[in-house]
Amino acid sequence: MPRQRKDFLLNPFIIALVAVIVITAFFNFWQNMQKMNKLEKEIDNVKKEITAAEAENKELREQLRNTNDPEYIEEVAREKLGLVKPGEMLLVPVEEDVEDDKKNTEEN
Repeated sequence: MPRQRKDFLLNPFIIALVAVIVITAFFNFWQNMQKMNKLEKEIDNVKKEITAAEAENKELREQLRNTNDPEYIEEVAREKLGLVKPGEMLLVPVEEDVEDDKKNTEEN
């Protein structure tokens, strides 16, 4: 009797069937691992976006709290609108182009 069981396990059909099952299981495992890695990366990206959005919300809440503060209003008027107080002069720095400087030195 034990000989028949041994012959059954050594049957090429059974060996091929077990090999196909093992290869299929490995392939499915590999695909699932890749999907999990992709999802983990997406989760990390979403967490970073959430952190950035929370920081922006915090900044916007701070700006909202300061909307009635005269110092904040003056700061916004000066920086974003370019307004000045009476008697003040607004100076705007002008950047020279590096290529223009090279051409001028070459001509001289």
